[in-house]
Order: sequence, then structure tokens, then C-alpha cells
Amino acid sequence: MTLKMQAFANVWDALEPDPVIRANLKLRSALMLEITKWFEASGYTQKDAANVLGTTQPRLNDVLKGKIDRCTIDRLVNMLEAVGQHVSFSLAKAA
Repeated sequence: MTLKMQAFANVWDALEPDPVIRANLKLRSALMLEITKWFEASGYTQKDAANVLGTTQPRLNDVLKGKIDRCTIDRLVNMLEAVGQHVSFSLAKAA
């Protein structure tokens, strides 16, 4: 018996069949990754970083732990903007 392997561009393509939900997850995960990079480079404690980001320490911890279901796009954008990271996006027609 041979198993057929399917290649995916990223984990969300493999896990989420709904393209609308998949696009949302991709955007949130990209924003969360940028916040994590900022935090790791900042030298702040989670409590101090949360204050700078305009959020709470538990919410920042959710971001750092990858708890994507607890993170909205609005909140993530607000955190990044609070530390001088401008968020922009582009639109393209789906294939």
C-alpha cells in the first residue's frame, strides 16, 4: 500500500478547508509572529511589554503561546501599531 503525500504551501492550507477561515488564520498568525519577534527583541518582561503594547499580560501570553483562537486581527494590529509597526495589506484575486 502506497500513501500519496500532498504538498501544502503552509500549515493552514493543510488544516483548514474553508478558504475564508484559512485566510483569516494566515493573517492572524503572521501578525502574532511579528509581535513575538518584537517581544523577543525588546528585552521587556511580559508585564512591561503588555503595557507598551496596550494590552494585558495574559493576552500577550496568549499571543506568545500561539493561542490563535484568542487573538483578533483588530487587537493584533493595535498592538503592532502601539510599538510603531505599521500594518498594511494587499488584495489579490483568488486563483
